[in-house]
Amino acid sequence: MKSFYDLIFFKSTGFKDYFLNEEEEPMSFLPKFNKINIIVGANNSGKSRFIRNLMSFQNLEGVIDLAKIRVFVPLYNEQVAEANKLIESNITTYQYRSDNTYYSGGTNPDLQNVKLLSNNYLKTLDIDLFKEFSSIINANKNSINNLSHLGVKNLYLRDFNEIDNLFLKEYKSIKRYYIPTLRTAHSLFNFDLEKYSKIETDVFLKTLNNYYKLDKIDVEVFTGIHLYKEILNARNSKREIRQSFEKFENFIGKYFFDNKKIDIVAEFNKDESLIGNNNLENISVYIEGDKETRELYELGDGIQAIIILMYKIYMAESDSFIFIDEPEINLHPGMQRLFLEQITENKDLEKKNLTYIITTHSNHFLDLTIEKENVSIYSFSPKKIINGDKQFIIKNVNRGDNKLLQDLGVNNSSVFMANCSIWVEGISDRNYIKAFLKSYCHSVGKSYPKEDIDFAFFEYAGSNIDHYIFNDKVEKEDVEIVLNDIKALAISNRIFLLADSDASKQNSKKGLRLKELEDAKVDNFIPKVIWNTREVENLLTNEMWKEILIEFCNKTLVKSNEADILLKIDKAFSEVDYSGFAKKYVGEFLEEIRNKMGKISSTFIVNQSAYEVKSDGSFGTIINKRELSELVFNKNFSWEILSKNKEIEKLTIEIYNFITQKK
Repeated sequence: MKSFYDLIFFKSTGFKDYFLNEEEEPMSFLPKFNKINIIVGANNSGKSRFIRNLMSFQNLEGVIDLAKIRVFVPLYNEQVAEANKLIESNITTYQYRSDNTYYSGGTNPDLQNVKLLSNNYLKTLDIDLFKEFSSIINANKNSINNLSHLGVKNLYLRDFNEIDNLFLKEYKSIKRYYIPTLRTAHSLFNFDLEKYSKIETDVFLKTLNNYYKLDKIDVEVFTGIHLYKEILNARNSKREIRQSFEKFENFIGKYFFDNKKIDIVAEFNKDESLIGNNNLENISVYIEGDKETRELYELGDGIQAIIILMYKIYMAESDSFIFIDEPEINLHPGMQRLFLEQITENKDLEKKNLTYIITTHSNHFLDLTIEKENVSIYSFSPKKIINGDKQFIIKNVNRGDNKLLQDLGVNNSSVFMANCSIWVEGISDRNYIKAFLKSYCHSVGKSYPKEDIDFAFFEYAGSNIDHYIFNDKVEKEDVEIVLNDIKALAISNRIFLLADSDASKQNSKKGLRLKELEDAKVDNFIPKVIWNTREVENLLTNEMWKEILIEFCNKTLVKSNEADILLKIDKAFSEVDYSGFAKKYVGEFLEEIRNKMGKISSTFIVNQSAYEVKSDGSFGTIINKRELSELVFNKNFSWEILSKNKEIEKLTIEIYNFITQKK
């Protein structure tokens, strides 16, 4: 099941100025609400106002308290494919009678009073009645033919007991935290009567309350000004709170102090405090092995910024909503990546089941989200002004849709803020290199280099370099221009360029061009052509394919014959060696495996749709390169397995040494 829902607002006046896509009626739901929801748009496009409205949900007239927000959960389950079609475009509910009452059901309901609402279904949705309808369906499964006029298929009704809990989700007693743009890790001081005195009042919070009346909302606002007191209380609180704080300390130690144990302490001088001297309230960081303790204000702005963001997230109650305005403030692109990786992948935070609503102006932050499954992006833009009120358009951008990024002028600008860059043809190659590097670093006990700080990936597919490498019709002057451009870029940024040979012979036109690329090598530009395989995908081994091949098998057959299919996979790989396909297309290999594994109940086990089948009957490359690379990346193959392929071993060590500037 997908992680996103449609978040329902129920006739909310708070969103009367917001419109989905080009609809004429104000929005009544937010489509594909996810674990992480990122809101982007130009200044004054309604982003911050939107999340404040969402935070103040309980105070809007006629709106259900945010603590009881109801969510409609679409179905994404192969067993109920027919229901998927139905629920994606419609919602089953009761039809109003002339007297504005609903039909209340019973053991033998008048099913003619049930209708399907299409187009803007959520505007008239009543969740409680939907629940009631589901109960009626379950009580009357023997009468399912009576619903045939609705287009409801038997499969939907038969499985209703199993899927009923996927339709609806209720958030109860939601705790909300807000991290605004007004935030700092510093205590604030005032100079008065020839001495400095700490400002005890959270002036940031007072300012926000004055502007936006946040004190009227049941939300905890964290500006960081009282970080000292937060830490003091956390270190002297009950065990579960202290454990959360220890996990936060471990995070800071791991990523900023070479995995050393650290202690973050709110220093307290009892005697001075008793006489009213609070100027000595400092936050200090002790790092294992250091002679002296460091003061928090002496650390870099980036570390202080990440502390403000991550502290409240680590300390948040489970199942909370976290609202953050512009997390990129004072964050280098590498720190932005670190922040996003923590909220999407950190196991301790995953257990908290937190939901994030984030506004951002960072192109780089947006670019990073393309890799993530549990992220939804919403583009906000002005619509028009009616009676002095500004209106806004909201568009949801699905994962993998790069149009929004292009519209915002997104490019790999972080390449020039990192110490070096790795140029690859596309995202699949990037995933392979990351998988290889992480496994290698783990095996030798080294820290994985910080992406976008120590190095950054640059995908050159679609650019001049891609045209130069792969297009047979390249003019001589194009070659010279491209090589000169690369060398010019390499002056300010060290470049490692990885290129597939596509099994080209070195004396072919393409081969000669790739050889010219290799010959252009200089100290800051290292071109690497993989001559011995067609594509990076060809570096995989039998052992790796055995672990992932089941993902390319018929899902229905796997469900009922998994043990038998696993045995067939083992047998097929004992007869077919992937290394023999090093310079062939992946599809040729998969076709042979497909024939070796054969059929179950007249159906081939391996899906031929996974790879290209050409009109002449030959077979091409795998169709979804990204999916294959993600399967490899997520398997976390050990270096013992990866290094069995000497090409992987050589390439990985070469890239690692390039990043770390080892010869």
